[in-house]
Amino acid sequence: MIDPDLPDADMFVVYYTGGKMLQASNISLMTRKLDERLFLVATPETQSRLYHHVKRLAQPDALFVGRLDSLPKFKGMEEGTTKWVRRMMDV
Repeated sequence: MIDPDLPDADMFVVYYTGGKMLQASNISLMTRKLDERLFLVATPETQSRLYHHVKRLAQPDALFVGRLDSLPKFKGMEEGTTKWVRRMMDV
């Protein structure tokens, strides 16, 4: 979907129910899988384009895509998630 060398990527949280199971690489080269259907995605694409991309891939029953403006707090996520988000968000 995106070139990882592109600047000015925004960070989004993606959550969906039902539909096909996706891996992080299905969504984008700059995606971190937090749970079965919960992802963080750094992308220069718009929120709408990301939403429709995931909607086409997963064909979910419900889908949420929201922009993150600051570093979120994590508990119980894959080790290294906070470091990954800091690197992607330049914080």
